[in-house]
Amino acid sequence: MPSLAVATELGVRNARMPLEGVVTAGQPTEEQLEALRAAGFENFISLRPTAEDGAGWEEAHASDGSYDFQRLPISGGDDLTRANVEAFAAALEESGDGPTVLYCASSNRVGAMLALKAFWLDGASAEEALALGQAAGLTRLEGRVGELMEEGR
Repeated sequence: MPSLAVATELGVRNARMPLEGVVTAGQPTEEQLEALRAAGFENFISLRPTAEDGAGWEEAHASDGSYDFQRLPISGGDDLTRANVEAFAAALEESGDGPTVLYCASSNRVGAMLALKAFWLDGASAEEALALGQAAGLTRLEGRVGELMEEGR
């Protein structure tokens, strides 16, 4: 199974592995994505809207069908909705057991979505969910995630 070491050796920004088989990270370059694929990563999920600087090239790159690419555009705190978390969970489910790279610009949105998924859908406590989010890169959105957990939405 591909490991976190592959991503860190490639210099993928903020690469972490908070879940078995799932690397969370900032936006990989095209060269890094190719190297991650060569190392055995099969699924790539971007939380970046195509209009963000450095994003939007992946759909054309994945059009040959050699790997699975999904985009769920999360622009910030306003997009941390239950519907988006459910779509995020579905995207992860579609990845199955295949090694997955889950990314945004810095991994902050990734951490937020993982924390909310853990809390809303997986039954984790707020503390456990926040710890998972932080392990995945949650930083600036932590306050908003905490508010949403308190609201119980």
